Amino acid sequence: MFRTICLLLISVCLSLAAAAQTNRAFIVGVGEYAELTDLQKTVGDATGYSSVFADDLDFDVTPLINPDTDTFLEAFDAFLQTIEPGDRVAFIFSGHGWSDGGQNYLALSDAPYHSSLLGLRKRTISLSEEILDEIRARQPEMVFAVIDACRDNPFDTGTRSMTKGMARTGITSDTLVVYAAGANQMALDRLGPEDDAPYSVFTRSLLPKLKDPNFPLSFAVGEASEEVAELAASVEHTQKPAVYSDVDPRFCFSGDCQFGEMDQEEKDWIYISSAGYVQMDVCSKYSEHLEKYPDGKFAAVAERNLSNPPCAMARLKLKSASWYADLQGHTDEIYGLDYSPSGRFLASASADKTARIWVVGMSPSEFGELSVLEGHTEPLLSVQFSPDEEYVVTASQDDTARIWRATGGEPVRILRGHTGDVSFADFSPDGERVVTASYDGTVRVWEVATGEEAFRIETHSSAVRSVHYSPLGNRLLTASNDGTVRLFNSSNGELVRTIESGPVPATYAESDATADRVLVASADGTARIWSATGDPIELEGHDGPLWNAAFSPDGEMVVTSADDLSARLWDARNGAMLAKIQDLGAFGANWAVFSPDGQMVAAAMKGAHLQLWKLTFETEFAPEEPADPAP
Repeated sequence: MFRTICLLLISVCLSLAAAAQTNRAFIVGVGEYAELTDLQKTVGDATGYSSVFADDLDFDVTPLINPDTDTFLEAFDAFLQTIEPGDRVAFIFSGHGWSDGGQNYLALSDAPYHSSLLGLRKRTISLSEEILDEIRARQPEMVFAVIDACRDNPFDTGTRSMTKGMARTGITSDTLVVYAAGANQMALDRLGPEDDAPYSVFTRSLLPKLKDPNFPLSFAVGEASEEVAELAASVEHTQKPAVYSDVDPRFCFSGDCQFGEMDQEEKDWIYISSAGYVQMDVCSKYSEHLEKYPDGKFAAVAERNLSNPPCAMARLKLKSASWYADLQGHTDEIYGLDYSPSGRFLASASADKTARIWVVGMSPSEFGELSVLEGHTEPLLSVQFSPDEEYVVTASQDDTARIWRATGGEPVRILRGHTGDVSFADFSPDGERVVTASYDGTVRVWEVATGEEAFRIETHSSAVRSVHYSPLGNRLLTASNDGTVRLFNSSNGELVRTIESGPVPATYAESDATADRVLVASADGTARIWSATGDPIELEGHDGPLWNAAFSPDGEMVVTSADDLSARLWDARNGAMLAKIQDLGAFGANWAVFSPDGQMVAAAMKGAHLQLWKLTFETEFAPEEPADPAP
């Protein structure tokens, strides 16, 4: 049976201050819930940690089994009063948990199954604000937190959740973080029906290694990670705990570490981490280690050091995304979205045969439906604003594209000529032409003033799913079911180059604001970012075909939509998945776009749900680009 409690987070914060300390541990296991699903291994895990911390690591342990919220808060407050500056403190939790995309929350035995997002925040415990911050305020020398919580949202499907289960906790100085399973992996509860061990697969691997106070903590975690991967592989399952370490690898609870046998990476890391290591500058040493051991035990801390001063420059980092508003009016699936250039309006295209224009950026209290565009006889597949926001163009399965005033009324132009569904339509940057893509395999360019066809492109061998003008207007970018993404001269339709050619349909393509990169969404569940530098950056993690992918205005992020319950946000520099945008009452995301200021994402969720999600950011640092050598 695969484990429902899947995310294990270990955060170790260590101070360099040398002081006498008392070891104190607060250990919680919640397996019996009044409204949520009961959990099998949580109490056993908590009991195991209590034994090891008390008997082997000499901690004063406060155990708490199946507490409700009031009992937990009362006991935890009493525990906080015992902490003195310089103490070593452990906090262990095993039970249900959830995340709103920015913070992690712990669910006690009385956590509600039916609740609004706000209500859920009030009736569960914030790990950061109510636990770790409170402990750190007592100035302990060390905080060691083990959070074993559920990756799948255990609450009512009406609850909107940014991510599945717990979100990653940021690494701070002298911190070690390990997840029981890597990205997009499920942590095992048992190795099979005959496995009656009292602990989860990760806990049974880590506990024996924690028992020796002379064994370095980072080595214990590293060895447990390798052991878990081997155990999972024995039952044909993939589970490799992800380790993020900023802890001195020589740290152990006794202070008298016995290193035993070390591999070459560990020896190299200890060498370059030594205070006396001055053979190269601080940034170069981490770069060289990362190049030599890209997937090594200390890769995360090397990356962290490279992404902070003095090795990095400031950039914005996604902190959270939270549901902001529902726009209600469509009665069937929504297949296309577009923000107006000013960000004041949002257009949506639906299978209910209408497009709708929404006011979304006038003020926080002023948003809603502006107009309904009716006239198509079949479902609409896309909608795009003109550069001046006065018009929109729609594409429909009735084989036509239509140009409308954004304020409503009858279509200004009906573009007829395609012999199959018109999948996409886009205005040129000067607003004088419209380009359309069709399932008849052609791309056609039209004059807005007359509605006449200027020319057509018949290079693709199958349906063309999308077409866009480049930012300068001199190129047309297409994506097709024939697996190709192509760039054409927008004045005469001549092929400039083929950007991608693969065995599965390319469902969508667009360029960034500088036209230096091309973003491709594919039916294989992957998005790819192509540039002139060579191989693409791949955005992998969706479990279904992608419908679209879009750059943020600054080109730093990408949002994707897919038929797998969610839209996702990605780092456009390295392909890392940042978060999910998910309505658990829906069954996929049909389209997603950024607002022009990059502060919002509009998402068309399956079931005619049109949602706005608010993004918040914090400053982080990105590696400096190497300077060109002087001539």
